Amino acid sequence: MSKDVGSNKKLSAKLEIPYPDFATLPAPVKQKFDGLPTVVNIFRMLGYSAGTFVEIIDLTNAIFKKLTLSDYHKELLVLQVAAHQGNTYEWEQHVSISQAAGVRADQFIAIAEERFDDVEAFAPNERVLLHFGKIIHEQGKAPAVVFKHALEHFSIEELSDAMIVIGYYRLLSIYIRTFDIPIDAQEDGNWVKG
Repeated sequence: MSKDVGSNKKLSAKLEIPYPDFATLPAPVKQKFDGLPTVVNIFRMLGYSAGTFVEIIDLTNAIFKKLTLSDYHKELLVLQVAAHQGNTYEWEQHVSISQAAGVRADQFIAIAEERFDDVEAFAPNERVLLHFGKIIHEQGKAPAVVFKHALEHFSIEELSDAMIVIGYYRLLSIYIRTFDIPIDAQEDGNWVKG
């Protein structure tokens, strides 16, 4: 029997990392954090990346406010990333956001079941967009034929935005799943601010 019984914590599959103390972080990071309208757990944990925190929050804001791609189409892609990555946190965070953007319950189910060709759940352009996203997940890029087909339904600016959304949420998914960030508390579809 090992003398170091405490080493079992190292063998546990559960990761428990406390959130950083923003009071001890550089002033621009603390200021950006304090100015957030909603503080969710992913933003708390991102404090460990103080050198990129401000820029990541700015990119998050741009994705929510400045895309050429509609919020509705963005949310279809975010849900697709969450489902593909098995990221419960991201899925839960985007249930109310996606519903507000117009995503219907049958579409949530179709995305979770990877039924991207479902003609009852999705319009033709939505099926093309979700197929575009699926190919990117599987191959790491959209081959020229797939890209050109998507261009029949979306502008090059919208497809550029789509790739930013897919890449950004894949990045967040890796971060969230590795840090094992707990899902934020919600009440009636609104986050409980902590």
